[in-house]
Amino acid sequence: MKRKSFFLAIVLAVATAAGGGVGESSTVFAAQTNQAVKDYQNHVHKADIEYAVKNQLMWLFPDGNFRPDHTITQADLVVGIAQAKGLTQGVLVPNLPVGHWAKTYYERVMKDGTLSNVQIDPNKILTREDAALLLVNAWENLRNTRTDKETERNKNRSQVHYIVSNGFMIGKSGKFPNGVLTGKFDSKSLMTRGELAFSLHMLHLDTVGIKESEKVYSQFRNSLKLSNGKLSGVIPSSEKYSLDITLYINGPKIEDYSKPGVFTFSVAQAYKMEIRVVYKGKAMPQALYQYTNLPNSLEHENLRR
Repeated sequence: MKRKSFFLAIVLAVATAAGGGVGESSTVFAAQTNQAVKDYQNHVHKADIEYAVKNQLMWLFPDGNFRPDHTITQADLVVGIAQAKGLTQGVLVPNLPVGHWAKTYYERVMKDGTLSNVQIDPNKILTREDAALLLVNAWENLRNTRTDKETERNKNRSQVHYIVSNGFMIGKSGKFPNGVLTGKFDSKSLMTRGELAFSLHMLHLDTVGIKESEKVYSQFRNSLKLSNGKLSGVIPSSEKYSLDITLYINGPKIEDYSKPGVFTFSVAQAYKMEIRVVYKGKAMPQALYQYTNLPNSLEHENLRR
């Protein structure tokens, strides 16, 4: 009841001040961050917790604590996913208790597809496997995670096995759903707020990174000119992202270009070009495109989704 009462207080306060839900006011969250840090100062997920609170993905309690080892409910995760993805539009959610405090957020993640094959039960305390089901769904329209999870290669993996392997949920020793011991893909234990902070941190970074990287790619794409077997353009300069060009030449030769600025090179013997936009120092592409009709045209396809 403490969790519900506290969160309801936030909803009511924000509704009064801004006419909406938690995500529509920074005032309540900002006030919390000014309180003394107590229980997560030395926690393994301290950086994730600070990120989650700063970006209004999760909250501190009135005493200034985060309670990183407390369990989460389905409603807690639904609110966090809606916040991390910046969802603003929703649809009706059948079977949701009338007047439930998280109604707006359930409607938003329902429209987003996150509730696919999920039984609505806002007060349910989630196991890691329960949480992973929602997280795989949440990443679907960013990374095709649910589509990939249902392939022959992955369909027999647990939800946790799949999402941890993709780096979107923290690994933990325990047991698989069938009770077999595992050193990394625990599904049986209850999901904690600290573990959730990690996943929401990753989800928010990925959501923001994809949006911003697509803008970087669009600048690059709009600069391209192809003439007489030569390709020219501009690799944009960015503080956060790197744009890398990989050119595949007939034969075993591969050439890479990533230095920001104007470029011109021959594609007369090229059969493919791959463009990746990544967070600097990271490997996972936030934008990924492939050109397979060189040197004849700049036809391309999106490989990230």
